[in-house]
Amino acid sequence: MGFYNQGVNITADLWKEILQDKELCTDQVLQILSFLYRSEGYGAPAGVIAMALNYVHHAPLNRIIPDFSKRILKKYPFINPPIRKNGKIRYWNVPFLGTYGESNFIWILRPELVEALNHVLPNAKTHQSALFQEIEQFKETSTSLQETTREAIIQSRIGQGQFRLSLIAYWQGCSVTGCSQIEVLRASHIKPWKDCTNDERLNVYNGLLLLPNLDACFDIGLISFSDEGNILISSQIGETALAQLGIKKGMKLSKIEPEHKVFLEYHRQKVFQT
Repeated sequence: MGFYNQGVNITADLWKEILQDKELCTDQVLQILSFLYRSEGYGAPAGVIAMALNYVHHAPLNRIIPDFSKRILKKYPFINPPIRKNGKIRYWNVPFLGTYGESNFIWILRPELVEALNHVLPNAKTHQSALFQEIEQFKETSTSLQETTREAIIQSRIGQGQFRLSLIAYWQGCSVTGCSQIEVLRASHIKPWKDCTNDERLNVYNGLLLLPNLDACFDIGLISFSDEGNILISSQIGETALAQLGIKKGMKLSKIEPEHKVFLEYHRQKVFQT
C-alpha cells in the first residue's frame, strides 16, 4: 500500500487564483476537479472519473491533468513540484495526493485545492451527497427487481449504461447544439431521476444529450424548453453569465416529439426557476 503525500507549496488562495484563470484551468480540468470534489473522500480512480464524465477511456485524463500542472509550473516558477526518485517531475501529483485502494489507484484532491473549490463551487458537495443518497435509497427499496434492471436504472442516474447509449442513438449529438463530440456530452433526465418511475428512468424520451454547460444549467433549472423545443432562460441568470456559458436566447432542441412533452412540462413546473 502506497501513499503519495509529498507537499506542494500552493496555498488555498493561490489555488483559487489558478482555478479562476481560464488559461490555466480549462473547462475539462474544472470538470475533473469538480467530480472529485463531489466524491466521497474527495477521491476516485481515474477509470471511475472517466466513466462518470463520459470519456471513452481514462487515457485522456492522464494527459489533461499533467498538461494542467505544466501550465501552472510555467506561470508560477517558484512552485516546488513533487519529484520522482529518478528526478523527474510527477505532474499528476501537483493537484492530487494518491493512494492504492482495493483494486485501483485513487486520485485525491489536495486539502488546499478542496478549500479553494469550496469557494469556486459552493454547491457542489451538497449536490453529490444528494446523488449518493438517491442511489442508496433506491437500492434499499428495489430489492425485488432483477439485478440487471436495478443496475441499468442506477447507471441511468449517472448518465451511463443503456440510457446513455439510447440517447446517443436518438440524438446523434448534443440535443441543442448538435455537437458530435460524444465523449464530452452528458446524458440528462428531463424529469429528475428521483421523481421518476423505473420505466421513466430508462425512457429515451425522458432524456437529453447535452454539453456540460447546458446540462448543469438544465439540472438546476436555470434553463428549460417549451413544447416547441425553444430554450427558456431563468431570470436568475444574468446576461454576463449567459455569455460566459455560451447560452443564447435563440437556442432550441434539434427535434421534439409528443412523447417529450409530458416530461418537459414536468421540468418547467417543478424544476425551472422562472
